[in-house]
Amino acid sequence: MLEFQYKEEIKRRSIIPKEKFYHRFLKIGNLIMISKPYDEEWQEKSYKMSLYELMKEIDYEEVFGLRIPGKSNKKKVYTNRLSFEKFTIGDIVLATSLGFHIQGAIRHAAIFDSRRYHGSIDDECLLTAEPDKGVIYESIQFYYENFGEAWGLFVPGTTFKQRIEIVEELSKHVGERYYWSAHKNNPTSWYCSLVPWRGYYEIAGIDIDYNGGYWVLPIDIFMSEYTEVFEYARG
Repeated sequence: MLEFQYKEEIKRRSIIPKEKFYHRFLKIGNLIMISKPYDEEWQEKSYKMSLYELMKEIDYEEVFGLRIPGKSNKKKVYTNRLSFEKFTIGDIVLATSLGFHIQGAIRHAAIFDSRRYHGSIDDECLLTAEPDKGVIYESIQFYYENFGEAWGLFVPGTTFKQRIEIVEELSKHVGERYYWSAHKNNPTSWYCSLVPWRGYYEIAGIDIDYNGGYWVLPIDIFMSEYTEVFEYARG
């Protein structure tokens, strides 16, 4: 408990204004790519198509001014060294790499489980969801090797008890299915950014979705008024 309070105070003193990163995100005009607000008129609409299916036919060069390279068997290597020294249970990791991503301006999200962190980058302490795997724990090493940029965020004002309850509840869902096109209130499906959002929304009553959209994307969590950035690394 004392360590939690100590680190929370350090994080408050380490807050980085989000505006410093706006130039890093892909934009359409002057607007950061954020999920569209959910239109109440379409509450009964059945969404049968994923965001990927909706966007894969787009001429990216024409729409975004980007030339997307063809598929290659060569794996792109990204690196970052996000420090976990200030992290406490329930903190959020957002990570991305260069280029256009169907997930929006930021590619991936996870929530930190300090109970599984013992100081090694091999510790699988980041709870998230992945295609074909469902809800899983990933290692810090995975984030270091697959993303060129990463942020650490926390939700000020939440208690140690709330953070424990959030992570404890989310950990019960390990193995449940990944389904990208699911509405964020669908209790049987998950995707990466839905994991931290659902924990804070259902346990602490805090909606960390910036705009209340059909989906909650990683960039929505970044832009939320309830989250603050306290750590950043870029390869």
